[in-house]
Amino acid sequence: METRRLGASDLDLTVIGLGTWQFGGRWGGAEDRDSAAACHAALDAGINWIDTADIYGQGRAEQVVGAVLRERGDDVIVATKGGVAWEVTDQGLSIWREASGQYLRMALERSLTALGLDSVDLYQVHWPVAGVPADDTFAELLAMRDEGKIRWIGVSNYHLADLQAAHEAGPFVSFQPGYHVMRRQVEDAELPWCAAHGVGVLAYGPLAHGLLTGRMDESTTFPANDWRAQSEFFADDHFADRLAVARRMQRIADESGRPGGVAELAVAWVLRRPEVTSAIVGAHDAAQARGAAALAGAPLTADEESAIDAVLAEYPAASREYGHGEPPPRAA
Repeated sequence: METRRLGASDLDLTVIGLGTWQFGGRWGGAEDRDSAAACHAALDAGINWIDTADIYGQGRAEQVVGAVLRERGDDVIVATKGGVAWEVTDQGLSIWREASGQYLRMALERSLTALGLDSVDLYQVHWPVAGVPADDTFAELLAMRDEGKIRWIGVSNYHLADLQAAHEAGPFVSFQPGYHVMRRQVEDAELPWCAAHGVGVLAYGPLAHGLLTGRMDESTTFPANDWRAQSEFFADDHFADRLAVARRMQRIADESGRPGGVAELAVAWVLRRPEVTSAIVGAHDAAQARGAAALAGAPLTADEESAIDAVLAEYPAASREYGHGEPPPRAA
């Protein structure tokens, strides 16, 4: 599988990375045995890096990944994130954003324990927090890097002003945004900024949360424990337009002879941008992980890009900005 260098780091990542959000159970439940099998299958299929976070199942995903690392004993690049705090009470799970240096030190130590590692290849701030200076966040990150607990630093879900402030506070090598054909807002400012500053982009959600797999239609519903049941992307008045985009893209993929269909085309579209180092694709089990690895197909052609642009222009409402359960800035 093709690899690309991540920004100014020494990490050469495969153009597909395995995402582990599903391992935490918010995609309709998860079995740790299936999650571990997904990791093994992805690595066996040539993927060389795994993206996880402490909030995915409140340490559950990291524990699964750590167990796989111990079983394999080979070199796997691991990226994790901290910056979403949680509390479990009688009323349920409460989550909120935290980005202070003090909190991130605690979070990293917890992640290293869950993963069974002394150091993580890439540690990313999951969300920026208004009122927390970038200097506070990065002073501790840089200290932990100097202590050998972090090899490289990254950020996730930042807007342009957040990227600029972080850049002034300390060096970082990666930016992880949500990015797919119907979520293109980062193309206006954040991707060009990354290109100008040598920051690699790790795109999550390239399959539009499953819509660009070709397996959904007007009758698709989600169980209550699947976050998509409350997502605007699947519940607002423009879902029919998004389905139309997916179907038209399937037609483009068929005409191009892409074996991976609309999903392969969607990943190729994300990877067409030179700023993008890798596309993160999640998997519930081994079969899905093998399918994810197979999406590293041929580069997007000029004809495909033109055809997709025409479809998106025909359905502009499909690309409106949407929310899907982002954590609140602070605990009440």
